Amino acid sequence: MSNFEREGRTLITEADKKASYKGWFGNNKLDDAADLYGKAANAFKLAKKWKEAGDAFIAQANVLNRMNERDEASSSYMNAAKCFKKNSPQDAVNALQQAVEILTERGRFQAAANNQKQIAEIYETDLADFEKAMHAYEMAAEWYHGEDSNAQANGCLLKVGTFAAQIEQYDKAIEKFEQVATNSMDNQLTRFSLREYFLKAGLCYLCTQDFVRARQALERYQNLDVTFAQTRECNFLKALVEALEAQDVQAFTDVVADWDRLTKLDSWKTTLLLRVKKSLGEEMDFT
Repeated sequence: MSNFEREGRTLITEADKKASYKGWFGNNKLDDAADLYGKAANAFKLAKKWKEAGDAFIAQANVLNRMNERDEASSSYMNAAKCFKKNSPQDAVNALQQAVEILTERGRFQAAANNQKQIAEIYETDLADFEKAMHAYEMAAEWYHGEDSNAQANGCLLKVGTFAAQIEQYDKAIEKFEQVATNSMDNQLTRFSLREYFLKAGLCYLCTQDFVRARQALERYQNLDVTFAQTRECNFLKALVEALEAQDVQAFTDVVADWDRLTKLDSWKTTLLLRVKKSLGEEMDFT
């Protein structure tokens, strides 16, 4: 046991005594307890005992809540999450959720959105739970939008669309990609990305095997953006729809191969295209 860890454990013992102390006028040593828990957490951080550090910050937050110091408690929960992220991601999520609860209660929605996005990132990267990641990103997007942080909101919505398609919730994915496209129409910096958003939504339409809706969507996209009709993305989607309507396996394969030669398909698009091939009853290798 290192000296820092030993110090941390000693401080925790002292803090626990302060937190449970009852005097004539009630529990009047909570402020000391909160300070000691914070010092213990920092000692554990120096010892690289991340779980113990996180637990100490949680104990500090709980004491601060008893003191009705809600803003300070939210900071302690966030500090705990930073420690837990090292090797205990679910504990990090739990700590951030408690911070978010306080932040929304206090009307601090920008900060709440930032922490909700962190929750989503942990679900995405560390826990690989795409459905929970999707819901967390969606909530963050709502709060960002309410604070007029539209770039951050759109970034989260794109994540929602990506994960919704991965778990085969295609209508939800379409809704989010089209929402981002609509949000980007009047912004010269983001307008160039419309073709990518329309492409992703179009691939989701193909996965539904409703080619009538797919054609209607393509027409709508061309009306929304007059430049879209001349793009490779539009021609790609049109050619895919034609091949699928004709049940022409070779044509479908050739269209995908032609696209991939000039613009390498990423894993997300490849996954969706491999799902679409099921409607043709053929196994196709796009790699």
